[in-house]
Amino acid sequence: MGLLVQSTSTARELWLLFSQTSILEQVTLIFALPSLWYLASSARSFIYHNRQNVPVMGKGAAIVLPTWRARLQYITHGVEMIHQGYRKYTDTIFQIPTVNQNLLVLPTKYVNELKSLPETTMSSSQAVADYFLGSYTTLQIHLFGHIVWDVTRGQLTQNLGNHVEPLVDEAEYGFAQEMPACEEWTSVTVHSTFLQIVGRTSARIFVGKELGRNALWLETSIDFARCIFLGSGILKVVPAVIRPIVALFSPYVWRIRRHHRNARKILIPEILRRREEAAVTTDWKAKKPNDMIQWLQDASEGADAKPERIVDRQLGMSFAAIHTTTNHLANVIYDLAARWDEYGPELCAEVEEVLGETDGEWKKTTLTKLSKMDSFMKESQRLNPPSALSFNRKLQTSYTIPSSSPPYTLAKDSYIAVAAGPISSSESVYESPATFDGFRFHRMRTAPGGSAQSHQFVTTGLDSMTFGHGKFACPGRFFASNESKIILALLLMKYEVRFEDAEKGGPTEKGAEMTRPKNMIFADACFPDPNVKVLFKRRAA
Repeated sequence: MGLLVQSTSTARELWLLFSQTSILEQVTLIFALPSLWYLASSARSFIYHNRQNVPVMGKGAAIVLPTWRARLQYITHGVEMIHQGYRKYTDTIFQIPTVNQNLLVLPTKYVNELKSLPETTMSSSQAVADYFLGSYTTLQIHLFGHIVWDVTRGQLTQNLGNHVEPLVDEAEYGFAQEMPACEEWTSVTVHSTFLQIVGRTSARIFVGKELGRNALWLETSIDFARCIFLGSGILKVVPAVIRPIVALFSPYVWRIRRHHRNARKILIPEILRRREEAAVTTDWKAKKPNDMIQWLQDASEGADAKPERIVDRQLGMSFAAIHTTTNHLANVIYDLAARWDEYGPELCAEVEEVLGETDGEWKKTTLTKLSKMDSFMKESQRLNPPSALSFNRKLQTSYTIPSSSPPYTLAKDSYIAVAAGPISSSESVYESPATFDGFRFHRMRTAPGGSAQSHQFVTTGLDSMTFGHGKFACPGRFFASNESKIILALLLMKYEVRFEDAEKGGPTEKGAEMTRPKNMIFADACFPDPNVKVLFKRRAA
């Protein structure tokens, strides 16, 4: 009781002192105290994690203020810091003070020991939720937990063959809705245009044809991911102690909440309708829709079967699928437009040849035979990875790496990753790694001793970790690959693409060298410039 009285008295005295200061002094204190708290928290976090005794990247990372500066440096130079760390500590663990975490970057020699560990030991889902500040952006672990993983690895991947024709149909519809006529050379903003096409195509498999063409659903599913990226990006640079206040005024957080409401308004009636129909249909198993909503519903039990939770998972799927595929396609199109004369005709010929074998009918085998396209996609991704990091995990319990010598223990609540970006551009892995070679992987497959199943776009390994590796490698990469190939094949059949000649106007001349636009960097993430325009012209029939 005495302690309570003493604390109350102290608080009253502090308030009296505060009230006697000027407005300018009060405002200064309001902003200064959280900043001091942030610096103290950064110091405490750094000291705790640096007990793990590993080298730390970033200027002057051994004392508090430079550690804070290193975190800010990571925002604009994160990719560069990761590449520097990899070059300097290729075979050892090093640490990077990221915007809101202290991240341990592991060498690939430990990956095979860690790749199959359960989520109870180290969790990829929790690492993603924390990366995107899920407590503010709603990207909590249940949006892409084991149900989503199981359904994606199971029904979505198992039905890839059944969904080729629907994907082609929706992609064709998307081109008709989103692309201009392009009878002459026409400037098209690639990212925004193909974001709509990918959103439409994904929706066909996720929510069915009718709902997939619902304008509100398209806006909701597409903008939901954008708001999470932008909202979390802004909140990360804000001291943690005032994030709740900033989040209250964030337009991105407001829109995220609105998208949840809209998604429920659109999808819950469909979920309930299907449940009612299933209750009165004797052969429902044979008649039920073959889409993501139904798969999620079939896989959910107990509290997870609540319609609201199913809708949340569907939003999680849209978050994972739409923008990542769009960014990849934009990179591929930029690379193609910069090198059309070198690669365009040969890629077009491959599509025509493969479709000619089936009299124009699209099959799953059609896509697997597009070896040169697959190679071009993989090479574009190799040089333009979505992140310089992969294999992200959060330790749920302390874990000692078996092969480490001396024994190295990863502390509970620490974050780990592998430098996937630097690996994909390493001279020890690839010949002339800085040079774009669109058919690099096609030649590796067809060379003596090569295998048609190796070096595929979806293949993971210690030298190709963009999709992760092991048990928790990206389960949706097979769907993303098929979707990308279909959209690219239709593009190649319909159009020629080139960049505009800035000096002369019009398309670049045949044989002219063109450098593709630089990517945009935020922390470890790498994005194609969304404002870039490419010239499209319909090919002669």
